[in-house]
Amino acid sequence: MAGLALAGCPGGREEPLEPPHGLVLIGLDTLRADGLSAYGNPRPTSPVLDALAERGVLFENAISNASWTLPGFVGILTGRPFSRESFRNRGLRGSLVKPLREAGYATAAFTEGGYVSSFFGMDQGFDVFEEDNYHVRKQAAVPESESLETFARAREWLEANASEPFFLFVHTYEPHTPYRRRRFVDGLDPGVLGEVYDLKTNVRVVDGRLAVGEAEREYVRALYDGGVEASDRAVGELLETLESLGIADRTVVAVTSDHGEALGERDPQELGKHGHALYDSVLHVPLILHDPRRRYPVQRVGFQVRTLDVLPTLLDLAGVAPPADVEGRSLVPLMRGSEREDRVAYSELMFRGRKKQDALVERSSLRVEGFKLIANDPSVDGPALELYELANDPDELVNLADERPRLRSRLYFQLLEQRSAIDDHGRPPVATEVRQPALREQLRALGYIRGDEP
Repeated sequence: MAGLALAGCPGGREEPLEPPHGLVLIGLDTLRADGLSAYGNPRPTSPVLDALAERGVLFENAISNASWTLPGFVGILTGRPFSRESFRNRGLRGSLVKPLREAGYATAAFTEGGYVSSFFGMDQGFDVFEEDNYHVRKQAAVPESESLETFARAREWLEANASEPFFLFVHTYEPHTPYRRRRFVDGLDPGVLGEVYDLKTNVRVVDGRLAVGEAEREYVRALYDGGVEASDRAVGELLETLESLGIADRTVVAVTSDHGEALGERDPQELGKHGHALYDSVLHVPLILHDPRRRYPVQRVGFQVRTLDVLPTLLDLAGVAPPADVEGRSLVPLMRGSEREDRVAYSELMFRGRKKQDALVERSSLRVEGFKLIANDPSVDGPALELYELANDPDELVNLADERPRLRSRLYFQLLEQRSAIDDHGRPPVATEVRQPALREQLRALGYIRGDEP
C-alpha cells in the first residue's frame, strides 16, 4: 500500500491521514450538469447525489475534454486528452488505474460495454473487468423499481472483496438514449412521440424526418430526467452497501460523467444528441467528491476544473504519485482553498480523415477567463470562430467573435498552443474499426453506428 496521504484542514495545517481503504469512481454516461437537482434541475432527480455533495465537495464548473463517450472516458481514466494517448486498438498506455494496482489496491470495473469496453483498452490496470449491454437490451418502458444490473454486480464484488483495499469503477449508460424511464412524464403531452424515446425515433428527429416542437422537447427532457433519477437510486444502493460492509467511513467516492447531452435547446433536431458540438450542454458535467476522512474547507468549488483532474485527485488522496506526463492535476488544493483560480479547459471533436491513420480536428474549444472560443474546421457548417461570454450568455447564443476581435485573437492563439502541444505527441485515429458483431450491435443500439453503415 501507499504511504500516508496528506489532506488540508482549516488554518492551513497539513495532517497525515491513512490512505483510504476504498476508492470508488462512478461514471454516469451522458449526464449533463443540470441533470442533477444540486446543479439546478427543478425536478427531484438526485436526492442521493445531492446529499453526497452536501457531505463532500461539489465542483460547479467541471468540463469534459470531449463530447462523446470514448474520448471522454479515455480522458477520465488517463488524465490526458484522448488525442495524446497514441490510441491504437488497445491503447490507453497511460491508464491511471495501474499506479493504484501497483500501490496495493485491488482494482475492478463494471461497465455497460460499448465504448467503455476491453476492446478499446478500458480494462487496462483492472484485475477484474466485466462489461454488459444491459442498457441497450430493452427498448420498452422500464419499471421504476428496476435497478441497474451493472451496480448490482459491483455490489456483489464489494461484498466478496471488502476486506482488502480496492479501487472500483462503475459505469452505466443511464441516462443515455434510449430514454425509457417515465418517472416524470405524468401529465405531459408526448406530441408526435411514443411513450419512450427510442433509437429509431431519435434518428428520425436528428435526420429531420420527424418534426418536433416544445411539447416534445419537454416530454423528452422528462424522460431523460427519469434516467437521471434511476442512476441516482443505483448510486444510493451502492452507498448503502458500503455502509453495511462497515467501510463507508474509509471509502472515497467520486461521481462524474464523460459528457452531457443536447436536449433541443439550440435546435429541435438536436434532441438527445451529443458528439456533434462543443457547447456546454455536452461539455459541462457534474463532479462530486466525498472523502469521509476529512471535511474540506471548500464544499462548493466555483473555479473551473476538468474531468482530466478526477483520477489524479484520487491518486493524491491515496498517496500515490501519478506519472510525470499526466495533464490532469489533483483537485485537493481547490478543496483546501489553497488554490483559487480556473484551470484552462481544452476540448476537441475529431473525425477520421481519408486515410485511416489521419485524425482531423473538426472542432476545438478553449474555456478560459469566463469565455469560450470554439474553432471550427472549414469543412463543417457554421462560422470559423465562435466566442461566448458565459456569465451573460450561458446558452452560448450570441457569438461575439466579430465584436471582440482582440480577445478572439488572443484566445485563438492560446487554443492553437493547446492544439500544437497535442500535435507534438502525434494524433490517433478517432476510433478503431469494430469488427466484433456483438460490440457493433451495442454501438448501433446506442446510436454510434448508423443502420446504413457496414
